Amino acid sequence: MSPRSRAFTWHHACIVFIVFLEYLQTIMVSFASRYIAGGIDAAPEEFSLAAACYATVAVVVILGHRYLVQTLGYRRMLRLSLLAFAAGAVLCATAHSVPVFIAGRMVQAVGGSAFFTASRVQVLHYSGKERIPALLCLPFGITLGSALAPILASELLDQGSWRALFWVMLPLTALVDRMVAHSVPEHEPVENEQPDKVHPWAILWLTLGMFLLQFMLERSRYDLFGHPASLAVAGILAAMLLLAYLWIDWRHRTPLISYAEFSSRRYWLGMGIYGFGYLVVSASNYILPIFMVQGLGFPVTASGWSLGLTSLAGLLTIPLHLALMMRWPALKPYLLVSLAGLCAFGWLMSDLGQESTLSSMIWPLILLNTLFMPFALGTAAASTFRGIDEKVFSHAYQVKNSMREVANSVGLSVATIIMQMRGNLHYSRLAETSAAIRPGYGTAAGGPDPWGLLGNPEPAALLRLAGEIDHQATLMACRDFFWGMAVVALATACGVCVARRIR
Repeated sequence: MSPRSRAFTWHHACIVFIVFLEYLQTIMVSFASRYIAGGIDAAPEEFSLAAACYATVAVVVILGHRYLVQTLGYRRMLRLSLLAFAAGAVLCATAHSVPVFIAGRMVQAVGGSAFFTASRVQVLHYSGKERIPALLCLPFGITLGSALAPILASELLDQGSWRALFWVMLPLTALVDRMVAHSVPEHEPVENEQPDKVHPWAILWLTLGMFLLQFMLERSRYDLFGHPASLAVAGILAAMLLLAYLWIDWRHRTPLISYAEFSSRRYWLGMGIYGFGYLVVSASNYILPIFMVQGLGFPVTASGWSLGLTSLAGLLTIPLHLALMMRWPALKPYLLVSLAGLCAFGWLMSDLGQESTLSSMIWPLILLNTLFMPFALGTAAASTFRGIDEKVFSHAYQVKNSMREVANSVGLSVATIIMQMRGNLHYSRLAETSAAIRPGYGTAAGGPDPWGLLGNPEPAALLRLAGEIDHQATLMACRDFFWGMAVVALATACGVCVARRIR
């Protein structure tokens, strides 16, 4: 079956909706993480373990992507992946305990980890001018999934329960399965004469190393100051196991991933840009709902719609960026534009306070979605794989998507650690200043008593005060995070300006 037959437009739809499914589910789970954790009675550490298990399975399956394609055929592999993704969604939707939920997310990872790579590799079925619209389908699917995820999640949480976030994936997965069965060819776009080969010991070290790495990143949110030595040992052991995997795989004539065939300065520079972009996006996806709902007190539904609609604005700059890159392929100008957008976003967000309205967040979010994401990740996408032989393109993209899973974990851990550090600091300071209105510590004579704490306060009044202190601490910690993001963006822009290797 050829994608250039009557099923041409359906094949384009496949490229869009295969990657759409993975982004939709991932961001919905991130948006509703507090509700899901409460529904299965999971402690923060246990919910983090689910994320670590998902990422571990995803990396292993991503690196084995082409081997599975060569063994099963592309269409069959994708349909089995969709089946596993749906089965995992059912397990998560029916989970009443942490182990069942973790198992469900791991099953989802077996299926969902194939989607991003498969969507991009399908573009190779086209050449010349026909490739441009197919290439645009990928960022369109990513942006559409990223935009609809907070909207759909907020509505489902408001109208139903967190379980609906997984049930809703079943009809969507069934629809995409029909598209795949109808239009995706069984063969690879560009076949490699040398088939991939799985080496059991290498896979074992890869699995153990990735789990230890992900576990260390997740645990760093809680044990960074309490058990730093344990985290350091886990990190060193993870690095040793991953190096053992690379050594075993590299020395074989038929490796699982042919690293030597696509490694270049351009490729690894692009991977660095990708890593920075994914880290920022992951951290922002975690912080923004907290800032809007817990910090500024906006309703969940309104917050979801605001995040979703501003994400759709990115669709306007994707074709513009691609057209500019095709005419002027230099990296530095686009990276500087993206970093200027990120700096402005962080600065504007750090200036928001309790009196801010939803409308005051529109322009900062638009800057993030129209300047940083397309001009950073889009520039990386347009330059990283230039000059790589299409016979090993799948391998190069598999490595990139494996790095994405690690970068997402790092971004989430960094955001959580910053929130904990700055939140605890602000909470302590606010608690100290509240002593002026607490009985037994003196009062502001003649002043108002908004919390009913003067005289003989009721327990409810003390709880309201504690809640307000926590609310203020969260708001101030989020503002610190955005201010730090602006500083990092500015410093990175200065580094890009003076870097001679970036042109």
